[in-house]
Amino acid sequence: MSETMLKGRYRHLAEIGRGERTVAYKATDTLLDRTVVVKVLRERYAADQEFVEHFQDAARAVAGLSHPNIVAIHDIGKNRDLHYVVTEYVEGQNLESLLATGATLGLEMTLDIAIAVCDALGAAHRAGYIHGRLTPRNILLTPEGQVRVSDFSVSETPTATHAGEATRSPYPAIYLSPEQLMGRRAVPASDVYSVGVILHEMLTGRPPFHGESFAEIAEQHIRREPEPIHDINPQVPRSLSVLIHPTLAKTSANRYRAGSDLAATLREYWRESARTELAAAAVPLEPPEARSIAPGLSEDGAYLRSAEEGLAFAEESSSLGIDWLGCIMGMAALVAVLGLIPLWLAVYLRYLS
Repeated sequence: MSETMLKGRYRHLAEIGRGERTVAYKATDTLLDRTVVVKVLRERYAADQEFVEHFQDAARAVAGLSHPNIVAIHDIGKNRDLHYVVTEYVEGQNLESLLATGATLGLEMTLDIAIAVCDALGAAHRAGYIHGRLTPRNILLTPEGQVRVSDFSVSETPTATHAGEATRSPYPAIYLSPEQLMGRRAVPASDVYSVGVILHEMLTGRPPFHGESFAEIAEQHIRREPEPIHDINPQVPRSLSVLIHPTLAKTSANRYRAGSDLAATLREYWRESARTELAAAAVPLEPPEARSIAPGLSEDGAYLRSAEEGLAFAEESSSLGIDWLGCIMGMAALVAVLGLIPLWLAVYLRYLS
């Protein structure tokens, strides 16, 4: 894309990314005086009329979606031999850059990102559209903490053969579902699988399967069972690991059926247990003297209001020979686990039976 205006309206500013199918440019919409992203089809795809028609039809479909977690499409067009789609410009970084260090994300941040992505996918699935190529690269994070999903319009290809040709590099293969890697059409549960891979990476620092080649990665997705997340990172609650595990089922029928189903499950988990487990995990292992805040309960069951009261309570309990703090925390943990039984049962009956 040259420095000249595209269609007499979009002034090229800078190239900001290259994918297998498109090249993305930061540009100025001179008509509306705003910064936008112009994604232009690469030459090999622009020469394929079937793909061009799919590209345009998909962009029109996504343009009809209005959702706070989906990057908006402003325009679709052609200028000479260039086929392009214009989207809003989202300030910030993508999830790929955040994960590049191999560090794990906190539980709260992971769930916030995953639920927002699933909400976006759920909206698309209800409208009859599938992303098909979700990766951390097209999950955008704004400085304000908003999550936006991009690249719906260039995701699915019209035929399995073309899809196979387009996914021979290792990177996208890391996030594709087994059925897609076998050349079959994507379904909503295929997007769920991609979310499962990304959840695994956010919580463990690496995707469940990786390798040097497309074929090596595909073979693992199709035949190898992923290691449970809590076995890799013991700081992840086992209960959450169990809920995520069905997202990586080899057959789509054994996964959550759509993005909205997974979003609802993660929200319910977060509401019922995540805050309790995070609070328990935050209790330091040092002796009470080293704590800045000493947890404890008063005799009437109310939370203590100061570190001094907490220390006094712990000392009194110790002198009586009874570990009241341990008993109370044990009872709280038991209540939290029992409270999750209906959620686990619902997930089992709906997705695993």
